[in-house]
Amino acid sequence: MVIKVSFEMLWRKLHNYIFMTQQKQFNLLNTKKNLKMKFIRTPKEIWLSLSKEFKFTVDACASDKNHLVDKYWTKEIDACTQNWDNEIIYCHPMYDGKIPRFIKKACESKCLTVFLLPSSTNSVYFHNYLWDNKKHKPKENVEIRFIEKTKGIYGTKFFSEDNIEPKTGYLRPLMIVVIDRRKIT
Repeated sequence: MVIKVSFEMLWRKLHNYIFMTQQKQFNLLNTKKNLKMKFIRTPKEIWLSLSKEFKFTVDACASDKNHLVDKYWTKEIDACTQNWDNEIIYCHPMYDGKIPRFIKKACESKCLTVFLLPSSTNSVYFHNYLWDNKKHKPKENVEIRFIEKTKGIYGTKFFSEDNIEPKTGYLRPLMIVVIDRRKIT
């Protein structure tokens, strides 16, 4: 009986620790020694490549410190409540459960949207909005570009909005998703 109670107590404490740790994290795997970021910057190499190809008119997931385009929407402004029609939007949402809202908004608007996302090909939003399971290819008006793994062991480093470099980067694969619905009638 004592062992069972002790095990249950340990399990509850472990569960609470994991849950609380996840609540404090944003988009990087953090330990007590690592930098915890509330807002992140798109890596310069990725931004330079995309900004040469696309003439962005809006940065949909920005802060006052890290916006990449003159017109930008912050967390307080809420990009998903704005009109996206006739815009060329760069959208690098925080890696959390809100990604599907941004994808849905892009799919419902007459705009071109370029996303930087984790390559979560097993996610519901990937199959609902981006991938045609019957044809085994991206859906119409969707382009998916998988980003090659960063050299080295630290992953893709997303600097903080104050331009502070983290010790380790985001280790999961990333992808660029282009949704072009400008010509949809």
